[in-house]
Amino acid sequence: MPYLRDEIYYEVYGEGRPLVLIHGAWASHEWWRMQIPELSKYYKVVAMDVRGHGKSARLEKPTTVEKLAEDLDMLLDHLKVDEVVMIGWSMGGMISTQYYFMHPEKVKALILLASRLFKRPRMLLEAYLRVWREMLTVFMDFADYEGFESTKYEDFVRRELEKSFHPNTPREVIEWAVRDLTENRRRDYLNLVKTLSRYDASKKLGEIKVPTLIIAGDRDDRVPLDYVKRAKEMIPNSKLIILEGYGHYFLLEAPERVNKEILEFLRSIGYY
Repeated sequence: MPYLRDEIYYEVYGEGRPLVLIHGAWASHEWWRMQIPELSKYYKVVAMDVRGHGKSARLEKPTTVEKLAEDLDMLLDHLKVDEVVMIGWSMGGMISTQYYFMHPEKVKALILLASRLFKRPRMLLEAYLRVWREMLTVFMDFADYEGFESTKYEDFVRRELEKSFHPNTPREVIEWAVRDLTENRRRDYLNLVKTLSRYDASKKLGEIKVPTLIIAGDRDDRVPLDYVKRAKEMIPNSKLIILEGYGHYFLLEAPERVNKEILEFLRSIGYY
């Protein structure tokens, strides 16, 4: 399996000008399963597991978004990629934006999906409350809750996801998301939240000089529209598309629409 320094797992699909897909928190490259087949028809698609996720190395302690972006830069150097369009979902939008600030000469455009670029008050407190709620719900042992297998926990995750998914989302898609989230490494969760809670790009968004596509769902309870509209106002040469009736997981809920908007945007800026 392809690894960078035995730490960062990645996969490469297709040929052409490169796109890099960066997933959201508590997910993996697998969450692009409905974008990769279509995008790789026209582009070289690089999908990685961010440190602390999927098959990549553990996140043993809190880090910074800057350091996560450094992992990405080392991967692109390894692959000899010197130009790229960054496509980031949720946390991936933070990493993509930070990568642009660090290497603007390499980034031709940004595509930010359900991404929060400002500090979110109470984010860390909410994370602690979530962990304690899980513990009380399934009687987890806090000292060793990684890999805990429980029907009660699976039911808990399913109920939480069903609140967020569009009613028309196929049942098999929801069940896949439940399986993926219940199998991931939950011990890294608080280290990740501590990392993301400190990130705030608000003072630098006006420095973005490349075309930027922002896509958001109007039912997203994790990245409210106010955050997204504020980013649109601050990023020059940006375009905002709001998907009505969809929430944070529109990658899985409305993949054909998402793929269409991404490809049309890329063609509109001459990246093909």
